[in-house]
Amino acid sequence: MCTLFKKCTLYNVKKLRSSGINAEYGGMANASLLSQCRALLATARMVKLTVPWGVVQGIEVGPQDAPPVLMVHGWLDNCYSFVPLLTELPMNRRYIALDLPGHGHSSHKPKSSYLHVIDYIMDIEHMRRGLKLDKIDLIGHSLGGMLSGIYTATYPDHIKKFVAIDGLLPFHQPTDKVVENLRKASDMLVEDKFNHKIYKDLDALSEKVTRTIFYQGMAPEMAHFMLRRSLQLLPEGYQFTYDKRLRYPALIRMTKDILFPLIESWKTPILYLVAEDGFKIFHHPSYEEGIKWLEPLSNVHLMEFPGPHHVHMTHVEPVSQAVIEFLELHQPEGPIKPKPFEFQGI
Repeated sequence: MCTLFKKCTLYNVKKLRSSGINAEYGGMANASLLSQCRALLATARMVKLTVPWGVVQGIEVGPQDAPPVLMVHGWLDNCYSFVPLLTELPMNRRYIALDLPGHGHSSHKPKSSYLHVIDYIMDIEHMRRGLKLDKIDLIGHSLGGMLSGIYTATYPDHIKKFVAIDGLLPFHQPTDKVVENLRKASDMLVEDKFNHKIYKDLDALSEKVTRTIFYQGMAPEMAHFMLRRSLQLLPEGYQFTYDKRLRYPALIRMTKDILFPLIESWKTPILYLVAEDGFKIFHHPSYEEGIKWLEPLSNVHLMEFPGPHHVHMTHVEPVSQAVIEFLELHQPEGPIKPKPFEFQGI
């Protein structure tokens, strides 16, 4: 069965709540942590890969001949979201954090294409091949965790271990809602009414972002640190550069008939870090049903931490300890001969 930790066993929960490390949501970011983030960026190597639609860019740290770890960020974030966590991880691995297409400094997909979760699986494979990597560890947050989960099922022979941070199972839709949701998404994409706003003050923008549902609990200073990679400075002010199509719903979402056989095909050791005040608080039927499907899986280890959705940026020390122990110490029981998950169509 899925190893479920109601209490965090790798880190004392009471210690976490009383620690000075971003324990109070929305408070001042730890000045020392921000300083470490800037210092890490100063030594990071820039990564630029050529892909069919343009370039994918990001950063990497650690010895280039060390075991590689590919890090996949969340929706509307960028590779800088992993920098706080990287400050606490041992530099005995090659950590590569890349901007997904349409995020950060990576190219947008052509205007004739539309973004779909399945497309990202090919994007991650382009990244792995572009980096000339064979077997890798994966760390994904939010959307990045969901994408990495599908990738792990599709390319199990290339994944050693996989860490998902508050996001593992894509939200699925009931079959009787497929046509309705398709029509709604199609109308929004064709009408294309969303436009990026101009913001006069970056500090005020950072403060505003931390009041939104997915960034609640993050200190404005930390939001400022991450956001700068997703903004351009115009004469009128600051403007986001992410692909605006990311703000529209997907044309097609997975149904249970596709998603749950995918979950059952996982053989890779997986650590799923759930934020106490992250996706869980929405009580989305799709999310809660997915958690139940994880329970019979012996290779999935679930841990719950106090913290918001971006817990890897707000509670860096305990999250890093869980990641380190899993990557360094956890060993799968017996030989694993994974069978790739085969998509039968959407």
